[in-house]
Amino acid sequence: MPAKYPVRKLILVLSGLLLSACATPNASIQNSGEAGFISGDGTATFLKIEDRKSAPELIALDFNGKEIDLKNYKNKVVVLNVWGSWCGPCRKEAKELQELYVKNKDSGVEFIGINIRDSKVSAEKFITNFGITYPNIFDRDGVKLLGFKDTLPANAIPSTVLVDKNGKVAARQLGPIERALIQGFISSLVDE
Repeated sequence: MPAKYPVRKLILVLSGLLLSACATPNASIQNSGEAGFISGDGTATFLKIEDRKSAPELIALDFNGKEIDLKNYKNKVVVLNVWGSWCGPCRKEAKELQELYVKNKDSGVEFIGINIRDSKVSAEKFITNFGITYPNIFDRDGVKLLGFKDTLPANAIPSTVLVDKNGKVAARQLGPIERALIQGFISSLVDE
């Protein structure tokens, strides 16, 4: 059973309020062309080791044509961030994610961005404009994300999912990241 991560409750509430202030008038629905997405409310979940399930298969080419296979990241903590160039909160968190990547990459932590519901041109422009140096994959229709439906689905844009060193889904934050919270998740997983 997922345990709610209570340490940053006030920050999460404030994040939810901030996100709702930025949301469209239709409460928590964000539209992207033909598809609507639920805006995350900042809810964070961290699973106990015994409650974790294996991460689904995730094999795709990044924007540079290099194959990304989640199975190749054993013994590393992996931070998966789901984003779209059309998403205001995604633009806001892009710099923070890049900074977290730089801070943690020498500790056995990898970041992978998963771009959905976007054009490839817009996604590439986003990566360039925000100076993102970690690999990103293009998953226009969200097919790669379907594998997470039985663990901690990334059912908001943006969403961040963390995979532990054993390849198991360990944590998730729905909506824009709260930097200290994600760093806490990363540090806990590195120390396991």
